[in-house]
Amino acid sequence: MITHTNPSNIHSQLGNDFFEKAIPATFPKHILRFRNDRVAKSLNFEKINDEKWINYFGKFNRFPGVEHYPLALKYHGHQFGHYNSELGDGRGFLLSQFLDKNNKLWDLGTKGSGQTSFSRGGDGRLTLKGAVREVLATEFLSSLGVLTSQTLSIIETGENLIRNDEPSPTRSAVLVRRSHSHIRIGTFQRLAHLNANESIEKLIIHINQNYFQSINNNASINIIVENFFLEVVKRIATMIGRITVSGFVHGVLNTDNFNVTGECFDYGPWRFLEFAEPNFTAAYFDYNQRYSFGKQPEAALWALTQLGHSLKLFIQEDKRIEILNQFSKFFNNSLSSHFSWRLGIKGMEIINVNKIMHKLLNISQKYKIDFALFFYNFYGGSDAVLEATGGIQGEKYKIDEFKEIINLLKETESLNSSQEKRIYFKDNYENLLINEVEFIWNRIDKYNDWTFLNNKIARIRKIGDLLGAKKLIDF
Repeated sequence: MITHTNPSNIHSQLGNDFFEKAIPATFPKHILRFRNDRVAKSLNFEKINDEKWINYFGKFNRFPGVEHYPLALKYHGHQFGHYNSELGDGRGFLLSQFLDKNNKLWDLGTKGSGQTSFSRGGDGRLTLKGAVREVLATEFLSSLGVLTSQTLSIIETGENLIRNDEPSPTRSAVLVRRSHSHIRIGTFQRLAHLNANESIEKLIIHINQNYFQSINNNASINIIVENFFLEVVKRIATMIGRITVSGFVHGVLNTDNFNVTGECFDYGPWRFLEFAEPNFTAAYFDYNQRYSFGKQPEAALWALTQLGHSLKLFIQEDKRIEILNQFSKFFNNSLSSHFSWRLGIKGMEIINVNKIMHKLLNISQKYKIDFALFFYNFYGGSDAVLEATGGIQGEKYKIDEFKEIINLLKETESLNSSQEKRIYFKDNYENLLINEVEFIWNRIDKYNDWTFLNNKIARIRKIGDLLGAKKLIDF
């Protein structure tokens, strides 16, 4: 018997305007491949044995206290700039919600759990490779201090799937992720498209009560919506600043892939950078490089503009523009603070962080300056300069184009703990490039060898522990 879990049914109380009943798929097999006990602990799930874990997260039995069926959420969205009114949860659903030990509300959402009325001809399944890629992305982003959904569970389901973008037939899985919310920008776009203004107001009040609790819901509705919009702009700008410092390329920043609470989520053709290439694109089908590394802030601002447009009956255009104009401030503040955090230094001024990032974006690929390795080599700022530039490995940092970066780093002040951590980072450098991801999957696919995945997760969690990522996010 599970004890001390604290289920919530708050989203189901919004009503059928926001979701449809989902009927989970039944699978021929249920092989537990990954369970995230670090996340489970916050929800008092860590004592669930594997059999019951599979019952809840593979067979979708209801937790005690969960009063609703799985909810396939309704939303629209822009996909690569084109509006699509036929979206919605097509291979997942909101399984349940729980309050953690600090009374924070969390969603448990599925991926690969079967067809819904929004599947649009798809099979509603997830490949095991897709699940493996998602856990790698969420684990590494977590260690790098990025607010992200957390992969809670992966269960292999024993079906053979046909896909155009990977060798087929391929193995299948169902994934469960934890996120604060699955309410998307596209959720509001759908309501605006349907002129469902009362539902927009209802949803904003719901979000403020459960997620943005600093916002006063007793003010006039126009002020409430303005404050809500400003909070979403701040949260998404902050997330984009952090993924920029992390060298992460999401790949598909459509408006249905932004949730309003500001976690990065819904991982598909993501990549981490080797070199800081502004035009580097993760999705092979992104022919116009709309979501390239350097355009991610622009994509986020464009998506937020669509959210603002969905709120036009509540916020005048000049006020929407005023709020959107604050995106740059929030993004730069996030970029500066996260850059300093990842380097183990006291806060560097925004202007200097921008100078370094601009320089790296221009010379990284040309001189093969590894983006992730830069942060490990110069961890501690001024204290690391001499060692980082010494020896054969430091030759690349002695080029004329890098001198401005060195001079700016010499002016920084390291945190007290940076020396000890730098010793570890010197011999324990981790990135997550595509070749390593493919190697890890190859070992699983051909040999059913999960050792390399488990070892990678352990190593990148160690990086996160040293960086102090837990202070920035909720594992």
